[in-house]
Amino acid sequence: MKKRAFLKVVACFMAVCMSVLMFGGFTFSDRNVSSDEPIAGCCGESEIIFDDIDCEETMQLIIATLNGEILITPNSILCIFGHSISTGTARVIDHRVWTAAPRCRETTYRVQHCTRSGCNHMVLTQLTQFRIHCCA
Repeated sequence: MKKRAFLKVVACFMAVCMSVLMFGGFTFSDRNVSSDEPIAGCCGESEIIFDDIDCEETMQLIIATLNGEILITPNSILCIFGHSISTGTARVIDHRVWTAAPRCRETTYRVQHCTRSGCNHMVLTQLTQFRIHCCA
């Protein structure tokens, strides 16, 4: 009897842990990143530099994803058997984040996105984040 009760407790604990892991991946921070708007809670502004990304629609999708506006994106029906993935990088420079020099922060993301029209599949992976000298 004790063994069966112990296994039930362990099973409930595993179910709770698995649900936290499953749903924890869909949360984003409340950063406000745009090329012309200041970050919420910060005295400076941000700019995004796109490397190897030419499509204006993809650039706007990246900005919306970094802002936390798009949490789960719909896929195109053409991508039912897989995506046509293209990779690029995006650098976000947050100006006047700290009071002491260096004051700015640069964050580099690897952007993997589907090139098919109507598909908003995108994976952003943060590669680096460091302080830089860029403003007074």
